[in-house]
Parts: sequence; structure tokens; C-alpha cells
Amino acid sequence: MSGADRIPDGAGNPAVTTLRRLPGLLRAWPDKDRGLVFEQRDEADRLRAGRIDADGRVSLLPHATDPALPDLSPRLLAPAGDGRLVVHRAGRRAVILRPDRVRKLVRAGRAGRLADPRAARPFLRAGLRTPEVLDRSPSHLDLELLPGTSLGDLGDAGLAGWERLTRLWPGVVRPEALPEHTGADEAAVLRGWHRRAARLGVLDVAAVSPRALADAVAAVCARLEAPGQALAAAHRDLHDGQLLWDGITLSLLDLDTAALAEPALDLGNLVAHVDLMRAQGRLGAAAHGRVGALLDELAGGLAGRPRLDAYYLGARLRLICVHAFRPGTEAWLPAWTAQTLRLVAAGGHAWSERAQTPGSPEPGAASGAHGRPQRAQ
Repeated sequence: MSGADRIPDGAGNPAVTTLRRLPGLLRAWPDKDRGLVFEQRDEADRLRAGRIDADGRVSLLPHATDPALPDLSPRLLAPAGDGRLVVHRAGRRAVILRPDRVRKLVRAGRAGRLADPRAARPFLRAGLRTPEVLDRSPSHLDLELLPGTSLGDLGDAGLAGWERLTRLWPGVVRPEALPEHTGADEAAVLRGWHRRAARLGVLDVAAVSPRALADAVAAVCARLEAPGQALAAAHRDLHDGQLLWDGITLSLLDLDTAALAEPALDLGNLVAHVDLMRAQGRLGAAAHGRVGALLDELAGGLAGRPRLDAYYLGARLRLICVHAFRPGTEAWLPAWTAQTLRLVAAGGHAWSERAQTPGSPEPGAASGAHGRPQRAQ
């Protein structure tokens, strides 16, 4: 291996060295190309948020407190309140679950941009349930707590929910008054994630040549930027964690990314996340095959194969960069990355090739910490 192709050692970056030694680490994200922000469980099993600067120094926020999130307070949580803190991304957002609602806490003035009724319209029209807004202030938003369990958590038991999705989703894909998100925009998202992950040195966990991964990102970005299909309503962050199934109703969460986009964007992202469920041991081989066949049939009526290829590969590559920041990925990310590079090299046949070489969970993947699937935002 040449010097230019040598895999970077994440331990050589002080921020990454510190991150990988944090006890109770749950998730982490790049912080403007310099340091990192993270979530962890402390010794009292409380969710905590913090930052690591470029020199590896840790700043841990007090529990349920954040100067950038004025409505976040320990008083909202037990025993003083009835809430449970489930997300806290330092300086950006937090989420508290209450018995009847979900409270999203954001920076002052940001809540007014959330839960635009126009974003829910295409999904409601198709027969999906979406959360109603119960209350809002300039820095928080209360949404109804919807019934059901995510398809990601249901795993093999969620097949009926996937079947319902394939019946309803064609009703979403219609023109709508939403912001545009083109293939070029999606390429920019992928480039941004790859740039941040490469600069911080976390991609060593993928166990491939940095040049090979960079070349794959460049090739897929070029495909994304090629002329695409007509734009229609899209969720833009569609994955198993956003879909709740209670045996009767299928609900869809987090509509703030809704946009006009190519139908292949949601389909490619969703199939990549189904493959991720399999790679992490959250979906058995038979169920993976069945869900994949359902989504393949759905996609065939909504998008052309070249665009499905491009968005599917873009999602797989983005997931490499996202999960490189998280603990427990050593069990499955190298195999996932190697398979992704093989699919990129398939020359426009990735969508069909994926069904012939489904991802398999590595030993220990099911018990490893994999965090919640999340898209670049």
C-alpha cells in the first residue's frame, strides 16, 4: 500500500482519541470540521451531551441543560416532571418523551421553522399518519406521541408494516409545493459527510484505502449530478426508524426534511437502511429478502434503475461516514464498506447486484452499539 493510500489512524487525532475512550458513548457527530459533539450515558445512566475540541479537551454539559437550548431544563424530567430525555445534541437540539407528547427543544427562534403543515400534506393524502402539533414556543415544539413501534425495532416482526408502506407510498409521489432538493444537492450532502469524516480521521474503522473510498464518493456524486427524473414529494430522510407500526396504522415521523426530490432518493435511502438492519443483525436473512423484494417492486413503478443506483449507493456511502463516528461499528462496517465499493464498481448495476449479494451480519454485530440510523442534516 502506498503512502497516499495508507488508512488514516483515527487515534492520531486528539479529538478522535478522546472520543474512542469515552465511557458510555452512544453517538457522535462532527462539529464544524474541527472537533466533535457526543452523547453518552453517565454513571447514573443519565443521557449527557458534550463537546470535544480539536485538542481533545472534553466539555460535558450538566444533565438536561444547554445554554443554546433555553427551554431545556431538568425540571421537565422525573422526579420533578414526567418527561424522559432521549436525545441531546449539544448546542443544537434535544428531545423529551412525555406520556402524551414529544417535545423537541431547539435554539431560540428555530421552532417556528418546524412542523410546517405543508410538509405533512402529501403523506396524509397517501394514508400515512403524521404527528399533530400540540404546542409551540420560539424554542420548543410539542407533537402528539403516536402509537406503535418503529419498523427498525420490530425487525422480523415488522413485515406487515413494510407491506402497508408499499401500498401507501405511491400516493405520496405527486407534485407538491415544497422546497427542491436535486441530485446535485444530494451529492453535496455526501461530499460534506465524507469531507468531515476524512478530515477528522474516523474512517480508519472502515478498513479500506482512503483513496478507494474517496474515488467511490466522487463517482457516485457524478452519477447523482447527472440529469434525473421529475421531482415529486419526498420525505428525504426515510428509514426504518421514522416509520411506526401498531398493527393497524403506519405513521411517519420527522417531516422537517420534506422536499420535492426524485422518487429514487427516498427509495434508495430506505433500501440502504434495510441493508443496514441486516448488517447490524437487526433483521434476519429471510425477512431481509422479503422486505427487499417488496421495496424492489415498489421502486420499479416509481423510479428508473440508473437513479435508484445513484441514490442507493449515495446512501450507503453516507452511512459509512455517519457510523464511523459511532461506537461498535468495527463488527460490521468493514464488510459493509467493502461491499459498497464492490457495488459502486458494478457499473450501474448496483440495484440488481445488491439482491444477489445481501449483507450479512458480522459476528457480534447484533450485540454491538449501533445507535439510531441518521441522515446528514
